[in-house]
Amino acid sequence: MSLRRKVLQGSGLMMGGQMLGLGMSFIRNIIVARLISTDDFGIASTFFISISLFEMISNLSVDRLLVQAEDGDGPEFQATAQAFQALRGAANSLLMFLLAWPFSRLFDIPQALWAFQCVALVPLIRGFVHLDPKRLHREMRFGRDVLSELLPQTVALALAWPLAKWFGNYAAMLWLLVAQAAAMVIVSQVTSVRRYAWAWNRALFARMARFGWPLLLNGVLMFLIWQGDRILVGSGYDMTQLALYSVAMTVTSPPTDLLTKASSTVLLPPLARAQDDKERFGELYAFLAQALSLGGIAFATLFIILGPSIIELLYGARYAGVGAFIGWFAVLQTLRLIRVAPTTAVLALGDTLGCLLANLGRAACFPGLLILTFTGQPLFWLVVASCGGEVLALGLLLERTRRLHSLSIGLSLKPLFLSLCAIVAAGAIAIANGPTLSVAAVAGAGCVVALASLATLLVFPDFRRRLISVKEIRSA
Repeated sequence: MSLRRKVLQGSGLMMGGQMLGLGMSFIRNIIVARLISTDDFGIASTFFISISLFEMISNLSVDRLLVQAEDGDGPEFQATAQAFQALRGAANSLLMFLLAWPFSRLFDIPQALWAFQCVALVPLIRGFVHLDPKRLHREMRFGRDVLSELLPQTVALALAWPLAKWFGNYAAMLWLLVAQAAAMVIVSQVTSVRRYAWAWNRALFARMARFGWPLLLNGVLMFLIWQGDRILVGSGYDMTQLALYSVAMTVTSPPTDLLTKASSTVLLPPLARAQDDKERFGELYAFLAQALSLGGIAFATLFIILGPSIIELLYGARYAGVGAFIGWFAVLQTLRLIRVAPTTAVLALGDTLGCLLANLGRAACFPGLLILTFTGQPLFWLVVASCGGEVLALGLLLERTRRLHSLSIGLSLKPLFLSLCAIVAAGAIAIANGPTLSVAAVAGAGCVVALASLATLLVFPDFRRRLISVKEIRSA
């Protein structure tokens, strides 16, 4: 089998695994949310925040080095990496335990102090995950890694209903997280080829630290971007509001994440190979921008018009308050989707600085979020401010692509303008229809998407040709 075929099959397998994993995590959260109170689900959301904090700010990407390094296949290198991960997990666990009280006070939930202390078990357990499934990526063998990711999600999904029924409160999610972490360790050990081992090699330890330390700052930045708003909602509002906010994010994020990963997987390699051919690079970039714009239109229209009904159908009437700002979340995710095109372009050009500038642009909205939170403004204003950060990030990336590859900013602005027109139309239909599911609402959503699709084909005649020959892009 050719290397290209192995890469394509591996990418497809990893994407399929990620889709299944996201789906199971989504269903698990719905089950728990329907069986416990909104306050308890809000408290459960703080567990994810605390785990994400320590995972993101301490991630040295040792598993990535294991795959990239020329000597990464060596048993001593792997054993040292596993010892490194175990020490990191133990350090994170100790810090989480010591900071349990400040966390419980930050979110004004002193009754959950014991739970934050128990959550500290998660990084400790994860530290013993076998890295062999990651190492096998070097050989284009992805199946064991997919299994090591999917089976723990399956365990958590299977336990969701009995634990939620048994505890009836936030403790259900706590023990689900602990059980999933334990399952990750067990499955990684079972699916590995090599025996699990530790080694102490000072030179390799130093090398791993040098490789990963620049990522620590980015980890802090990414935490502020992805979890900072939830910290503000959890500390500045109540747990019910945090639950509503988390549900909106949980429902709207997966489609965007999947489309982002899929587009990057398919078009990043051909863009990288075409970087010396300005005409070819521009064509591929334009197709990506237009395709993502159309996907964003469909996504935003669906949630702006039908979002309140979807939330009530999935989570129940207790979460009907999400309908007040689900439309703005749809706009936020659409902006993130449109931003994927210039992000993929700068990565293809090897410009990591462009991604850093974009993340700084997204983080620039954080002071505004602070002001809005502590002046007691409605939640949807926080989402609007986050949209402003995404617009700034998009602008910085577009300027970056123009400087690096003389790409016309209009290549992205035209799809953006088309998306905004569709969003305005969807908003008008949503206001006229109200927060109810009706034949008119469904028909209106379908009409907006159909008209946007037609407009895309008319405004971008090359898009039609490239849509028909997507295989050409994959083999470019």
